[in-house]
Order: sequence, then structure tokens, then C-alpha cells
Amino acid sequence: CLKAKPPRSLLPLPDEVVFGLAGVLLSLGHMAAALMVILGKEAYMRPMEMVNLKCEDLRAPVGGAQIGLQYYTVTVAPEDRFERSKTGVSDDTIVLDCPDWLRPSLMELKRGRAKLAPLFDLDLASGIKLWDIACHMLRVKAHRYQLRHAGASSDMLARRRTVGEIMAPGRWGGVKP
Repeated sequence: CLKAKPPRSLLPLPDEVVFGLAGVLLSLGHMAAALMVILGKEAYMRPMEMVNLKCEDLRAPVGGAQIGLQYYTVTVAPEDRFERSKTGVSDDTIVLDCPDWLRPSLMELKRGRAKLAPLFDLDLASGIKLWDIACHMLRVKAHRYQLRHAGASSDMLARRRTVGEIMAPGRWGGVKP
């Protein structure tokens, strides 16, 4: 069976484009969509992983936690909800090593909401529509999956992380030749 289009790599988006898209969404009054864009880049998340996040999946550090455990985290595909990631794994935990302002902004999204409520109050179709509007307004052609690659590329180019430190939160299986 032949595919209609052969697979191709998606180039990462420059930081300026990512933050521009988030800024457009914010200016249109879509705070959750703007935060979703930034989280996608910073945590190397796949688009459906962000859509599937529930409020309980975002966790603040526990007061008095042991040194090394004082981080905000996101759990992708929790096993207790019988979820699996794209790669068939459950309970992928991502440490949010991101801009200081992002963590409290994300926590604000979940304040006063049920633990199983979506973290981002957007379904897949709405998220795609808003993404397309923002891309059109900036006159860029981009796919949401490029956010995942943008974060990794940005971190590598700025030497904020090594390849190994990028692979773990990105949950990539290995380096391709």
C-alpha cells in the first residue's frame, strides 16, 4: 500500500514565529490557545497530547519536596485513565523547564475546575481553527506538530540542553542517522 504523500520532516519554527502565533491568539482573546502553543514548544509535546491534558495532569511542586523534586510537571497519557501515548506508553512525565511566567499561567487555567476537566478548554477542531487563523494573520505556513521540533531545536541551538537532555522530555526513541 503506497501512501499518497511520502513522509517528510517538518522544519522547526523559529522562536519569533512561535511567540508571534501565541501573541496573535492572545490578542484575539484566546489565552488557553496561546498557552497551548507555548507549552507545545517548551515541553516538546505532540498536538494531541496537549488536547488530551486534564487539569489533574498539571502538577505544582509539593511543598517541602526533596531536592530535585521541586518542579512543575505534566503527565501525558496517565495509566489510571487507561490512556496510551502515540508510542503506546503510559505515565510519561515531563518536567516543565520553561519560562518562569508560563508555570503560574498554566496553573491559573486549572484553578476552580474539576480535576478531569480539559486543561485547555479547546477541542481538536477548535484548536486547529485557531492555529490556522493565527498562521493566516502572520502569513506563515505551519503545522502544530512543528512546535515540538521548535522547542528541541531552539534548546539545542542555544546550548540550553544536550541531545540526551532533549531526548528525555521529548520522548524520542533515538537519534536518526
